[in-house]
Amino acid sequence: MKLKKNQDNLKQIASLIEYAFLKDSDLTTDSNFMTRYDHSDGYGYFDQEKLTSYMMVNKFKAEIFGHHVPLAGIGYVASYPEYRGRGHISKLMKEILFDLHDQKIPVANLAPFSEKIYRHYGFSNSIYQKEYRFSGAALASFRLPRKGKIIRGKWNDLIVQNGVIQLYERQLHTDDERNTIIREAWWWNRLDDYYHHREIAVYFDEAGRPMSYLIYRIIDNCFMADELYSITPQGLLSILGFMAAHIGSIKEFCMTLPEKSLLAELFPEQNELDIQLHPYMMSRIIDFQKVLSCMRPLQEGTFNIEVNYDDQCPWNIGVWQLTNYDHQVKCERKEDELVDFSGPITTWTQILLGRLTMESAIKLGLITDYRIKKLDFVKGKVSFYDYF
Repeated sequence: MKLKKNQDNLKQIASLIEYAFLKDSDLTTDSNFMTRYDHSDGYGYFDQEKLTSYMMVNKFKAEIFGHHVPLAGIGYVASYPEYRGRGHISKLMKEILFDLHDQKIPVANLAPFSEKIYRHYGFSNSIYQKEYRFSGAALASFRLPRKGKIIRGKWNDLIVQNGVIQLYERQLHTDDERNTIIREAWWWNRLDDYYHHREIAVYFDEAGRPMSYLIYRIIDNCFMADELYSITPQGLLSILGFMAAHIGSIKEFCMTLPEKSLLAELFPEQNELDIQLHPYMMSRIIDFQKVLSCMRPLQEGTFNIEVNYDDQCPWNIGVWQLTNYDHQVKCERKEDELVDFSGPITTWTQILLGRLTMESAIKLGLITDYRIKKLDFVKGKVSFYDYF
């Protein structure tokens, strides 16, 4: 059931999360938790009057190819161990998906503790991160910029903050983001509160314009770059030069970057880099018609696309006619039409919001093509990562 916001429910929610996530402090006095709680809807299952299972839903907007689409971030999924395996979380998830559909929120994202479990609810892997690990020797050829300057500071430094926001907003207006959270002020401030030990470095060119930024932290002699964004080659090289200036005091460097990052091409010795790709977030399409209408097909024409399985959101099942002419994309439900492509909602999520191409999905047997038509979509990218 959806929970009312009152002191008794808050106390029970905090106690459950503290136990399930091994928190050693009172969350009701934790400003970071309370900020997220205040911007959330909570769903819980009670055994008599005791809260035994809980899920938090935060509402955002996401950038999907130039469309500002409402998105739900699901987190703090928790049950007391003695109540697990009774189907409580399944009941809550079903209620949440129905409520989000009624509220016209077409997409939900979450960070899974078990991919297998969340696939049962229709979620699929959609966002990946590329991790680079290397020693300081790999940075030896990079130098601080001779032109322009790097300003380092905290989030409350307005020069630094404005530089980051300008760059962040610039990328969101490229219409190339496929599943990227639009960060509101409260979320930016929460990130700063949660990672209060993080530093920010912004490179400004000779004209004083921000060209790149780096959000990072230094923990146990490891330089951890959590977010790097640049709009020019010089901006990227300047950030690497800034990192290289730490070689004398730092032994290990770790950078978390978007999946499509080609940063390794700038290093003279790529074999000094340990590069790994990690699944990060899963997505769930709640309103297939809405999400499909946001896509950018590579081919013009009319295509009949079938969702042949979705046991959690049955309104998605059926044939949807996608038309793309003169860059105008439309989608509507059709009856008794010949199907061009067919597959379950989990695979369509990977194609529309993830990295899977139609061609690959067909080759893997995840999508059935009945009429041998050619269709694929602009894949876009996820430039910024947010954890719920």
